[in-house]
Amino acid sequence: MSINTEKMSRISEAAYLSADKANLYRTIIRILYNEKEMFNAQHSTDEIYEKLTACKGFSDLSLDELKAALDQLTNWGNLVPMQDPKRAFSIEAYRNKQYRYSLTEYSIKIERMTIELENLFAEGKILSTYSLKNIEQHLSRAEYMVKSNDMNEVNEWWKNLQEEFRRLNQNYSDYLHTFYSVNGEKLMQSLEFIAHKDKFVEYLRSFVMMLNKHSEKIRRMLSEINGDERELLTEKIIKSEEDLPRTVTEKLDMINLSERIRGQWNSLYKWFVGDEKSQPVYRTAMDCTDEIIRRIVNNAFLLMRLESTGISKKNDYRQYMSMFAACRDIDEAHRLSAHVFGAMNTAHYKYCSDRETDSIFEEAYELKPQIFEIRPQTRSYKPRIRTSGFRSNELEKAARREAQLEKIRREQEMIESCIKDNRIDISELSGEKVPSALRTVLLKWIAAANHNKSRSGITDSGKKFHVRYTGTETVLHCDDGDLYMPGAVIEFEVNEDV
Repeated sequence: MSINTEKMSRISEAAYLSADKANLYRTIIRILYNEKEMFNAQHSTDEIYEKLTACKGFSDLSLDELKAALDQLTNWGNLVPMQDPKRAFSIEAYRNKQYRYSLTEYSIKIERMTIELENLFAEGKILSTYSLKNIEQHLSRAEYMVKSNDMNEVNEWWKNLQEEFRRLNQNYSDYLHTFYSVNGEKLMQSLEFIAHKDKFVEYLRSFVMMLNKHSEKIRRMLSEINGDERELLTEKIIKSEEDLPRTVTEKLDMINLSERIRGQWNSLYKWFVGDEKSQPVYRTAMDCTDEIIRRIVNNAFLLMRLESTGISKKNDYRQYMSMFAACRDIDEAHRLSAHVFGAMNTAHYKYCSDRETDSIFEEAYELKPQIFEIRPQTRSYKPRIRTSGFRSNELEKAARREAQLEKIRREQEMIESCIKDNRIDISELSGEKVPSALRTVLLKWIAAANHNKSRSGITDSGKKFHVRYTGTETVLHCDDGDLYMPGAVIEFEVNEDV
């Protein structure tokens, strides 16, 4: 967006904020602003003088000093004087021109800004997910807005979407500023912060969960809007802004308007979708929030350690000594010692048994429980020897071998059924139910290919393959849920010698 340097001149209306008598000028402006808020727009010099001398620090102010200040504010463009002929009861009074003063629009805006700056750190910063929900609701109507011809409806939809997006950005940046600022560092390093640590961590974690949930939905919604629809919607938004009624003196710069709206679209896409050079902003926001949680936990842990090291345990030791002195015999003292200090001798048991399978995809809850037999640690104990013959496990081994071979054969047939023209297109599998075993094999091949620059690998059966990404996103509907993954094509090499 281009900048009109002709408008970048000095703003004389803001000179009273940094002038030599800024305290006097600002107090006068604040008095007139407060009166305007109560619908008292114009005030005479005497009325202003009465209210000003009632303020602390201006009781000795003379009327001439006030008139000089009012003239200076008038020259800067902060006040609009209007002569009051009704107050002139003589020719001399008429010549002195009694005025009633009111604030200009510039002064009202500037004074409103100073009030917001004064209350900037007094307002509580919140991380709200309502903006995310509202953005999601507005984007769900994007397809309808592309087809709508009601420019007022399009303009209202765009204004609401941008307002929610602006509120999300502002709330998040303000809240993070409280932690990354100097005051935030001091707060997290104070002992009083330990009492509120758990609430802060739970609050931030819930925000991260909702941010991830809604941002993923918004990202998919924005990705589904193609370039033509986005361009058509942008032109409608520009047309809706152009159709708004304006005064004769107000000119609309169409070039700046177009650049601004397209820039807002790009900011929205960059926040939730990202670009080739950087990840989406919402992922950066999640990383920053995780870092804040880590710092809160670490600082709380260090503070608790520092606090515990500075506490004297002399009184506790004296209490323990009196309790031991009151014991009747050594057995009672042993029991008290076990209760106060814990067990003196501990035994750690570790039992390693052979696994039934070496598969890395076997879940822990699918394994059978292990049984550990505890034997007495005495010399006189001898295990009972049972005389029996040797048991042959050949049949069980053969059965397990056949079951494993049958499993491999079924997987091979399932994979062969997916190969068409020596290739497997992942996107073609999205329309049917994909078994979890097939998903495991495909992900294993893709992971193996990603380990080298050529993106190639070899299957367990000896076939060479190459993985090529299509740049799209696909969904595999598996037995245990849906898997969102990048679109890929697995191409197998054809052995020409065979």
